[in-house]
Amino acid sequence: MAEKEKRFQNSIHISGYLKENNLESVSTEKSGQVIRGSLLIATDNANSYKVQFYTPALTKSGEDSAEYESLSRLLDDDIVSIASYIKNNPSATFEEASKHATKVWAQARFEEFASKVGERSRSMILLKGFKAGEKIETEASPFSPRAEFTVDLFIEDIKPETVTEGETEKETGRYVINGVLPMWDESVQCIDFIAPTEKGIAGYMAANFSKNDTLTIKGELVSMVQRVLKEGTENQDEFFGEAPQPQYETLFTRERIITGLSKKPIKQGEQGCISIKSVQEGMAKRETKMIENGKRMKSNENNESSTPKKEASAAPASSKAFAADLDF
Repeated sequence: MAEKEKRFQNSIHISGYLKENNLESVSTEKSGQVIRGSLLIATDNANSYKVQFYTPALTKSGEDSAEYESLSRLLDDDIVSIASYIKNNPSATFEEASKHATKVWAQARFEEFASKVGERSRSMILLKGFKAGEKIETEASPFSPRAEFTVDLFIEDIKPETVTEGETEKETGRYVINGVLPMWDESVQCIDFIAPTEKGIAGYMAANFSKNDTLTIKGELVSMVQRVLKEGTENQDEFFGEAPQPQYETLFTRERIITGLSKKPIKQGEQGCISIKSVQEGMAKRETKMIENGKRMKSNENNESSTPKKEASAAPASSKAFAADLDF
């Protein structure tokens, strides 16, 4: 098939401040010495990105891995995360802590973890890192916090984004792109992207692209955590004497925003397209993987329920930006 002759893009670049460092170097029976765990990288006070790693010290050909060497630098004692700085300086703000935190970069890819138990399906989009290191600033390469992606995708569907207001649904002007990305094992992953109204992206996408088209998109990741006042508790001026304490809630926003795209689609049958047949075959393999993942998760849950629980210990002082059931 024509699409197998091309390696489709699925790349992410993140530069920012090291917020949490959860990497460890361990010896494994299967891969030898590896660095595994995750980095939480902040581009500002609101946006943080969890990048997961499993990096062996040796390549498949038995040579020393440059990726391992670069990542191992982040295990050194002089590496400072925002979390570790705030632990030692509890009154410090993000702005102050970021001045002392190590600046880092990471290259990653989107990777869907999907599972199915019975009729219940679940999908999370992870950021799987393959390179990372300390950011060394130079005049030619200044530090610029950002989280950007470039991917080639097959359009499964394009539809207007809607929000519910009361009992009615209203269109936002943005479009949701249900994308299908090919994987190295010839399965596929299903990932949604947002075409925003800014720069006319939504209108151009709706006017020039349709289902089954192939295109390249670039964009930015939004991974925002906001602490906001609950509705109805913000007006303290309406009370005489002691007013009720304001109540807050934490809002999580995870979006993949398109900022640029191909001028023209690649249609079915044209060179470089992701064919409908390959998507159908990939979807079948994805379904098999989902069922296998569901069985493993069910088995793990059963093992955990039969094991006495230990008392939970507190994590290092840090304002955790991630809930366990949220992607990246």
